[in-house]
Amino acid sequence: MSMLLVPTLYMHENQRHQYLASHPAWDGLCRWDCTWFEEIILHGFHNPEMAKVFPLFAVLGGILSRATRINHLVALIIVANLASLASYVVIYRLFTRVEGEAAAKFGVLMFAAYPFAFFQGAAYPESMMTLMSSGALLLAKRGQHIRAGIALGLGMMARHITLFAGAGLLASQLRQRGLRRFFPSVPFFGLVVPFLFLAVWSWYLGKRVGDPFAYWNMRTFNFGPSVFWSVREVFVNVRYADRPELYFYMVFSLIPLGGTIALLTKKRWVELAAAAAVLMCVVYGSGGIALGRYSAACWPAFLPYGVALSRRRELLGPIAGLLFFFQGLFFFLFAHQWRIL
Repeated sequence: MSMLLVPTLYMHENQRHQYLASHPAWDGLCRWDCTWFEEIILHGFHNPEMAKVFPLFAVLGGILSRATRINHLVALIIVANLASLASYVVIYRLFTRVEGEAAAKFGVLMFAAYPFAFFQGAAYPESMMTLMSSGALLLAKRGQHIRAGIALGLGMMARHITLFAGAGLLASQLRQRGLRRFFPSVPFFGLVVPFLFLAVWSWYLGKRVGDPFAYWNMRTFNFGPSVFWSVREVFVNVRYADRPELYFYMVFSLIPLGGTIALLTKKRWVELAAAAAVLMCVVYGSGGIALGRYSAACWPAFLPYGVALSRRRELLGPIAGLLFFFQGLFFFLFAHQWRIL
């Protein structure tokens, strides 16, 4: 509706995807980084700079596009939304296993209502990160550690910071088996599997673009160091009069931060707490410019809120309604190419 009523973009109107411009229901879901994945589908990893983007999301979008003959941008949106739907199912099952059905329902709802959770449905790999990291934690809880490592490795190939959810896999193994049975053992190698994915990716980049570590060496190319600023550096270096959205990043990121701290209070939440705590430390330490998007991927932090709301259900409507209101606001800005990254 917003793309019909206000079809113009705030920024870079000349870079708009013309195919989607005539399909407003799809158009607003493909902004900013969507262009990188389109480039990979059309031209592959043809230079070292492209290695800043890990491949799985674009590869799946390209496969779907070729198999169905639909536009590749629409294919990316479909892949992202299917992964998002699947991630809600997996998170629900994991939360149910830990705290029961009521807490799981409210926890998933709070995750979906988080103001920056709309990235789960945009043409970004965040939903694949969420799906694979939650799937890895669920498999680890079931004692299927090799499969958990494979799931985490696949997630890392979609969005690299998925790797940090491996802290939850480590905590799960230590809790189930203890230090004495930890190493050497077959389950231990589940923690190694994601690094095998990274090794294969490095080998491919060495063959393809001549730099096996291009994903690291090119991380700030054409962007500058600001792309990896910490929250502190953002406060010091950014003029907030020019970037008002960054205020909201800081404020709303306190929601997953609070949930992460709450996870540390119960022993039965240790795997979720480990995954969330490491991810939030990484996000605050190097993801200040994209704090909204990255904090929205910290799904374990919403379990404590689910537990609390299952006991005080009268609070659900006002809280979820307020969060969804802001989600609509930020999605409007993102869809109209404001700097919601």
